[in-house]
Amino acid sequence: MKKLVSIVGATLLLTGCGSQNLAPLEEKTTDLREDNHQLKLDIQELNQQISDSKSKIKGLEKDKENSKKTASNNTKIKLMNVTSTYYDKVAKALKSYNDIEKDVSKNKGDKNVQSKLNQISNDIQSAHTSYKDAIDGLSLSDDDKKTSKNIDKLNSDLNHAFDDIKNGYQNKDKKQLTKGQQALSKLNLNAKS
Repeated sequence: MKKLVSIVGATLLLTGCGSQNLAPLEEKTTDLREDNHQLKLDIQELNQQISDSKSKIKGLEKDKENSKKTASNNTKIKLMNVTSTYYDKVAKALKSYNDIEKDVSKNKGDKNVQSKLNQISNDIQSAHTSYKDAIDGLSLSDDDKKTSKNIDKLNSDLNHAFDDIKNGYQNKDKKQLTKGQQALSKLNLNAKS
């Protein structure tokens, strides 16, 4: 019985002492649970911020890609307009030549006709200079570079033909005049094919 009383006494003593130590532990446990809950909320918020940032990055990358496409399209549009303007000016100059071709073929050395030939030649050269100035600094694709080389060659051929026509007319040299007219007519045939 003595043992029983001492066990019961020890149990009561420990129970009384244990409850004093248990209250601070329960309070610490509650604090830790609250801290753990707050940390979980912070982690969720950070994950949301990361997700939002990734979405923004994807959007910015798409905007950057669209900007590049827009810039490329703007370059193509500008190049098409410049090329079209060049061909329009050349066509206008060739029409001006066609208007005086009969007078040129008469090869009389008329100053008025000579002046018109000079103006046509200057218009063709001016069209090419404007074209080159407009494309300077543009980023050209391989096809655009090929078009530019074709325009350069056309301009060179036109200049040679008109030089022969002008000089032949001015010097009343029928052979040189005919050479220039034939070169010009071949250019017109090449442009149609």
